[in-house]
Formats: sequence, structure tokens, C-alpha cells
Amino acid sequence: MNSKNIVISLSYAFCWGVGVTLTKIALSEITATTLLIIQLLSSVLFLSTICYLKNRQLPFSWNSLKQGFAGIFEPALAYMFGIFGVQMTSASNAVLIASSEVILTILFAAVFLNEKLTRMKALLSGISFLGIVLLVLPDGQVTNHSSLAGNLLVLTGTVFAVFYVLFSKKQIATADPLQLTSSQQFVGLIVTVVCFGLLSTIDSSYEINATGISLPFWLLAIGSGVMQYALAFLIYLIALQNIPVSHAAFYVALIPVFGIASAVVMIGEQPSLTQWIGGSLVIAASYCINRLKLS
Repeated sequence: MNSKNIVISLSYAFCWGVGVTLTKIALSEITATTLLIIQLLSSVLFLSTICYLKNRQLPFSWNSLKQGFAGIFEPALAYMFGIFGVQMTSASNAVLIASSEVILTILFAAVFLNEKLTRMKALLSGISFLGIVLLVLPDGQVTNHSSLAGNLLVLTGTVFAVFYVLFSKKQIATADPLQLTSSQQFVGLIVTVVCFGLLSTIDSSYEINATGISLPFWLLAIGSGVMQYALAFLIYLIALQNIPVSHAAFYVALIPVFGIASAVVMIGEQPSLTQWIGGSLVIAASYCINRLKLS
């Protein structure tokens, strides 16, 4: 993989990782459902503006909606199932299960996209997974405050994220990344609004309520939406034009590394020795995937 593709891959991992930290800060004042809608809306408006400036057209036509069907899987279903799952299980369990996306992506890519699954690739994915475990479980233990239903919801959300990658990889071969990202985000926004609207009629805790949000947190929510959704997904699709899905997955594993690093800078968190070791394993696995011809 050439240096340009490496920079692109590092960029989407950076956007997602820093976006996670910004989201964590924003959740101190904004509910999860409201924040997700603000973030998706900000992403759609940002991408639509860029589309109009570039092509003098908006990505809201029927053809665009059909093209963006993968947005149903992610960000819509993947993030919604993840939110509900986290509420029912422990945070450590949720992140641990979600980190299996690296291995699932590599396995699914071998089955559905015919990408070669070598022993070295399997070994590196295992090392990367172990690194993520150490990153998100600094005490080395999983808490007991969890439920099977919550764990299954998080796992389902992770599988939806993998489906998004598989469908997007096939589409990006002939689609414009900006147009495709805009369409997917718009479809994801529509599905999320409809689902949260229906759920709010059953449980008021899912209501979207932006009243009382201070200006700094509005800016934080908008900024995190542009970074975590618009830019991250756009750069990811650009990367998929040139690298295999299984290689891209190793850079997805770097998200917790950037997340923890940004948390150190922004909110003063201090990583433990275990987290340093975990981060080193993830970085080493990502480095090796570039040095070895595994595809």
C-alpha cells in the first residue's frame, strides 16, 4: 500500500477516533438520541453543501436515495442498535463486542468478496483484536452488570456495520465517493428519525429534545457530526476505492488508539500501562499489514 493510501486510511481512523471523544464530551449535556440526530443532520447538511458547490445538484433525488441504501445499515441501524445495547449491558462489554468488527470484516470479505484469507492476515487480526481488548479493558476484566439481550444488540449493530462495508465496497467501484456518502448519510438520517419517532411514542426517553442545549455544546455536536460522520465516512469510501476491505479493517482498529490519545489531550485522561501495550499491538498489526503482501 502506497503512502497516499496510508495517509487516507489513517485519516478516517483519526476522524472516527477523535469524533468518539467529542461525542463523549457532548453526551454530558445532550441525550444520546438527540445527539445522534444532530450529528447526522449536520453531516447531511455539510455533505449536501459540498455536493452542490461541486456538482450544482443536491443528493436528494430518488436515484440518490436508492444508491444510498447501505446507509440503512450504517449509520442508522448500526448506531441505533449500539445505543440500545449499551444501555442494557456494560460499557466494557459493548466496546469489546464492537471491536470484533475487525475480525468479522476480514471473514465476511473472504466469504462475500473473495478476498484471500491468509494465515498471516488471520494472525494479525487476532493481534489487533487483543490490542483493542487491552485498550478498552484496562483492568483486564469484564463487569457483571450486563445482559444477554444488550450483548446481542451490540453484536447485531456490529454485524450491520460489516454489511455496510461489504455493500459500499461493491458500490464504490463505480460511484463517486462524495455522492455516495451524501446519499448514505441522508438515508441513514431518514431511517433514524423514523425509528426514534416510533420509539418515542412507546417510551418518552427516546424523544428528540434540543431545548436547553448551550451554544458551546451545539457547536460541539455539529462539529463532531461533521468529523465522525461526514468526513470519516467520506474518507473511508475513498480508501475503499484503492485497498481491500480486509486491509481497511486494520485501520478501523486504530480508532480506539486515536480516541484515547485525543481524550488525553482534550479531557486529561491518563492511559494505563495495559492501554499502552494494547495500543502498541494495534499499531504493530496495522503496520505489518502494509509491509506484507496479504491480499
